[in-house]
Amino acid sequence: MASVDNEFVLTFAEILAPLGAIRIKRMFGGFGLYCDGVFFAIVANDVAYLKGDEQTRKAYDEMGMAPFVVPSGRAQTLSYFEVPGEWIEDGDQLMAFAHMALGAAHRARTIKDARGKRVRKTAKRKATDKPSNKPVVKPTGKGG
Repeated sequence: MASVDNEFVLTFAEILAPLGAIRIKRMFGGFGLYCDGVFFAIVANDVAYLKGDEQTRKAYDEMGMAPFVVPSGRAQTLSYFEVPGEWIEDGDQLMAFAHMALGAAHRARTIKDARGKRVRKTAKRKATDKPSNKPVVKPTGKGG
């Protein structure tokens, strides 16, 4: 784990350790948590947030988990949702939702990787396209 002096972040990461290798990175004026290289949680102002998507939305809504609001001058939310404070003491509940968050993070990464491959493939194809030496043939007929 990174050299972090925030006790809450360290405790949260320790609870999540059964998921895999947890790495903490400073970001957003808070901390990002990665599990085996996948970004799946944020801690800001001693509040934890888990990654969400369409598949997790209903469960998160039912638990009253509010979205993470970027601490800037404009109102912008991310697909991360507030972990109820009592879950830090209830490891089973937290782990169930952490597994869902990790699944959402993997799905988001898969989508991002697929988009990147399409962009790279298209850019590569355009870079390797050679102009054709064949003459352009226009259809014959009236008005042409």
